[in-house]
Amino acid sequence: MQSTILMAAEYGPPDVLEFVAVDLPSLDRAKVRVQVKAAGINPIDARRMTGEFRHGGLPQTFGTEFAGVIVEVPPGSTDWKVGDEVLGSGDGFTHASVIDVPIGNLVARPPAMAWPVAGTLAGVAQTATTVLDELGELKTLLIHGASGGVGSIAIQLARERGITVVATASEKNLGYLRELGAIAVPYGDGLIARLEQVHPAPFDASIDMAGTEEATQAALARVKADGPLVTIAGRKVSSPRIKPAWVKRNRANLEHVVQAVAEGRMRWTVSATFPFAKAADAYTAVLDGHTRGKSALVF
Repeated sequence: MQSTILMAAEYGPPDVLEFVAVDLPSLDRAKVRVQVKAAGINPIDARRMTGEFRHGGLPQTFGTEFAGVIVEVPPGSTDWKVGDEVLGSGDGFTHASVIDVPIGNLVARPPAMAWPVAGTLAGVAQTATTVLDELGELKTLLIHGASGGVGSIAIQLARERGITVVATASEKNLGYLRELGAIAVPYGDGLIARLEQVHPAPFDASIDMAGTEEATQAALARVKADGPLVTIAGRKVSSPRIKPAWVKRNRANLEHVVQAVAEGRMRWTVSATFPFAKAADAYTAVLDGHTRGKSALVF
């Protein structure tokens, strides 16, 4: 069986992306083969493309999450069968027409869930849950760059835990953050003063998803002295107090968010969909930033 895989042989703008047809090897006994129906696009994908964030060598492949239909299972498999509709995290890449996925990465796609929604949840659900779990017990939380995928889920998970959330974003996304349950504050000059005005007491912790110096300084100024400060932005920060957080895959955490979205208890926004053939347009849009929720490639 062949797969068409999105690759880049060099770093650069979206025109370095190309589609490569590859013959897939025999299926590993610990994996299933999936025809991809939708796959989320993360900012890190676009930043790896440009070379801003370099992980591994060239050529590059892209994508961390997907939804699709199982087209092959290993002999004797009892977990899944051909035709099952699934979603989850990939195994190296997901921006491809067919992928091989570890069985432990999969959860069932709820029947009524649209493919683009299903294909964009795995990364954000597990990242947001990981970060909140590592922060420990909180009463208040500051989130920078909160209108994107991880921020959208993190706000709702935090509110589910009874945490008061103050979230920053661009002016156009403030209403969206309020709908998710956060106290919304705009970026820009005077941010620290605006944060103090809406929440006079120091925060218990902060999560930076923006990766800006403004976010760093606001966190240092408004979080209590012993409160944890973490970033998932993947950018260098000016303070050693701010620590990176990395996703830990957990099927139960993913299932919790998937069911909450399917049942309408959590809101999830797919801001745009792009045909796989227009992947360069999708990456261009992600580089422009200020996305609500996430964008998806559809197949």
